[in-house]
Amino acid sequence: MSTIKSFDDALDFYPADNHGSSLSRFARGLRIYWEALRDGLAAARAYNELMRRGVPHDAAVRQIFNAHFDA
Repeated sequence: MSTIKSFDDALDFYPADNHGSSLSRFARGLRIYWEALRDGLAAARAYNELMRRGVPHDAAVRQIFNAHFDA
């Protein structure tokens, strides 16, 4: 029988923090940030290109969200 030493152990509130060193967590967060920034900039370029071609705003936004953000 195990003993409970904290509320987290009793309630299983938080998952165990076994995700590596703080440097690897920082690098993983930085990579996610840059990927999101790159995707957002690609969507902005595509939107601006559609607007230059004369596509109405609503149609351009719908098309961009379907192409870039529809997962």
